[in-house]
Amino acid sequence: MDFLLNILCLLCLCCVSNIRSLNCWFSDQESFKDDKGNPDIKFIHRVVYLKFDQKGDAPVNPDSVTFLLTGTNLDLRLHLEEAKEDELKCELHRYSTSGVHVPWPRQETQDYNHWYNYIIRHRLFTVTGFLRQPSLLPAPGQHDYHNWTVIKNGDVLTTTVALIMKTKTPEVKTALGSKTKLDCQFVIDHEGADYTVEWSSQINTRRTQLFSHNSRSGVTKGTGVDLKALKKGDASYDLPAVDKVSTGTFTCSLFNFILSFSSLEKPEVSLTVKDVLSIENGKSQRIACLADHYYPLEVQMVWYRYKPAALSQKDPDVLNKMHPGHLTNHDGTVSLLSYLDLHPSVQDSGTQFICSVFHQSLMVPIRKTFILNVEEKDDLLPYSAHLRVSMFSLLWVLLVCWLG
Repeated sequence: MDFLLNILCLLCLCCVSNIRSLNCWFSDQESFKDDKGNPDIKFIHRVVYLKFDQKGDAPVNPDSVTFLLTGTNLDLRLHLEEAKEDELKCELHRYSTSGVHVPWPRQETQDYNHWYNYIIRHRLFTVTGFLRQPSLLPAPGQHDYHNWTVIKNGDVLTTTVALIMKTKTPEVKTALGSKTKLDCQFVIDHEGADYTVEWSSQINTRRTQLFSHNSRSGVTKGTGVDLKALKKGDASYDLPAVDKVSTGTFTCSLFNFILSFSSLEKPEVSLTVKDVLSIENGKSQRIACLADHYYPLEVQMVWYRYKPAALSQKDPDVLNKMHPGHLTNHDGTVSLLSYLDLHPSVQDSGTQFICSVFHQSLMVPIRKTFILNVEEKDDLLPYSAHLRVSMFSLLWVLLVCWLG
């Protein structure tokens, strides 16, 4: 028996990736208040390192941040197969529990955690989930994104893997009339966890729920997932035969009482003007605000106006907006344009306009601002031209008189 166990252990070790560390693109967030006292977030992008080792180990790079992945219950490397470091693309994001602070079942005396969402992409698979960083400090009693803990270069953050989700079908191409299995595997670091699994599709901006199952109540809606396999962490979905040409995004979501994961992409927001827009009095101009590459579809885009005499007002004017419609990108994300038509006068000079975009992937809205500068018409040029004509006429008269 011991011999067989040793063989099994060796086989498992052979399946573990030999990667010791992995560099990741960390989307950090810094909380602050803008000039009007509104909460806002500044995004800071930097390279950090995931290190698969033991507590107390040295950082990978003393001039960067190291996320130390400790604990033996869930080993992320088991799900990276035999991929090499340069074949993987890693992202890390802070994750907010929206003010809900519940002790994680596997933690000891700590009653509060910092959470991070990781995404590791390979051409053949995608692995995502959550890292848990226990804290001895009490829960802040507010949304954590109002006061994120500062992470400095050189810091070593000791974390454990709390949840892993993996798909071996990040992109699928199938022939008409063919059935397809969409792979979705998950594992949670403790037994008896309550969760809800959902499958949804978005095709041509139309979102449809295909399947859902709640482990606590046992309630199941829809078909396509084997419930016996689901109990073992296999939430793969059997996609019926495709009867027409289409492109869409299929999302496997896992919801826990603290954590929820689904496909979320934050919008990139931009304006077609710079910080200050100069326009001549009496002229018109159309301004566009673009929310680009976000998912899912639902988004709020609002234009606000602060008049020059009331820049300190708490409630700005809400302006009418025009949306030409959503645009679905090739990767399944969505883009939206909002137009603002300006017909300003000189009295409007100094007005501040704000395009505010809120999406469920954001903690606070993204706000893009510009100030309007209305310029008077320049009448000097016609006057100068008239003066030159008059002077020329006078010289001509004088010349005629002199010749006479």
